[in-house]
Amino acid sequence: MANSTHTGSGKTVVVIDSGWSPTWETAASVVYQHDYADNDGDARNPNADTHGALVTSRILSQAPDVGIIALKVMPDNSTTASGAAIEQALQWVVAHASDHNVVGVNLSLAGGSASSEMTTILSDELASLAAKRVLVSAAAGNAGQNGTATDVSYFAADHNTICVTASTGDGALPGWAQRNPGITDLCADGTDIRLTDLAGRTVTANGSSFAAPTVTAAVALAQQEALALRGSALTQDEFLSLAKQTGTPLGATGYTDLNTQAMLAKIGQLYGAPETPGTGPGAPATTAATILVNAKGTAAAGVNAHFTLLVDGQAVGSATVGSAAKTYAFTTSVSADSAHKVQIRYDNDGFAGGQDRNLFVDSVSVNGHGYAATDAAVTYDKGALDGRDVVKGQSGMWWNGTLVVVADKSLFGTKAPSQAQLAELQAGDLLGHAVSANAASHGIADGAGWTPELLPAFEDAAHGLHAWYDAHDMAA
Repeated sequence: MANSTHTGSGKTVVVIDSGWSPTWETAASVVYQHDYADNDGDARNPNADTHGALVTSRILSQAPDVGIIALKVMPDNSTTASGAAIEQALQWVVAHASDHNVVGVNLSLAGGSASSEMTTILSDELASLAAKRVLVSAAAGNAGQNGTATDVSYFAADHNTICVTASTGDGALPGWAQRNPGITDLCADGTDIRLTDLAGRTVTANGSSFAAPTVTAAVALAQQEALALRGSALTQDEFLSLAKQTGTPLGATGYTDLNTQAMLAKIGQLYGAPETPGTGPGAPATTAATILVNAKGTAAAGVNAHFTLLVDGQAVGSATVGSAAKTYAFTTSVSADSAHKVQIRYDNDGFAGGQDRNLFVDSVSVNGHGYAATDAAVTYDKGALDGRDVVKGQSGMWWNGTLVVVADKSLFGTKAPSQAQLAELQAGDLLGHAVSANAASHGIADGAGWTPELLPAFEDAAHGLHAWYDAHDMAA
């Protein structure tokens, strides 16, 4: 989200959970706190990795400038909350939402089994919040029994919550993820979610508890955009309609994975930016950036390689990478006519059971211009992204670190390429990869220059390209 206003600034979300921990980057974001388990004003939890701290950290990783209201409903060293405590917390939100610009509530609290919409002791409060356009994201639960169950948690089954089922983040649903086609509203990545505390220690989390915060963060960003562009917040139905229009269908399951950036772009397209100070004539122009990362990885202990894509240090999206090379697409908005740094941050290097987890980045395409991992404009910053331990670019990322592409300003003109042009560019990018791969299969070194022996490689690649066009309903 480089040079983007999509950070949650000026908006607040409520986390009703086990409290927060100063071990995580949350303290500066907490604008109000209360402990309904012990009935005092301190919602901190002595457990550094308490559930609420991890949930809050996940929200801030997606919406870094959003304010947090931490309402603690579990005693220390407990994973159970009473319905009365949760109801008290929601009653406070109903009474004070307008005082703190609250736009969303996160309920990563699962329990019970509902196969149809139902009411609970929280339904009155949830209806009041929906009327105020404060959207509540509720975790569906993790007792999916290998996908055979068709139920969700009680709170997620309320008509006035957004029921969030966990996905794998790459087009599938884990067997443990509870879902119901008549209740589940959205899916979001809830597997191998990596969070890092202030000491640099990484925790990997799984569950719908960590899918719901992604939706909560998206609510904050969407409401920030809607309020800025049209002057009113989205209703729950409006938010879900936009999320489903712009999300990624999970095969033929009927479920949809959230695509926050695509949803924000849709809001901008629908309502347009008003001419306000700083956005009229003479203001810095912005343009779209479409970034394609061709990558593959090796797994360790059943966990695939994962990377986060940043532009100028701001997270745009992330992907979990399988063993087969695949092109991952990202879009964002950047300042026009300026150079930008595209950064692929590998963040889960590991060795387990005799297996070494690694990430391999073959190439990066920025608005149609391809960069090989070994190009002069590419460097590899090992470890933290701090400008130290920097070496020339390479495909194999053997250690945690960041591949940095300095993309020339000529790629960021004020006129963004059309969707058809982007599709053509992506097809060309795929053709180049196909030629290289097929050349290698014919025993020809990549970059060897044109020889008659390359003809079979081009023919094979052309067949693949025609198939790609057919799959995208385009004429080759």
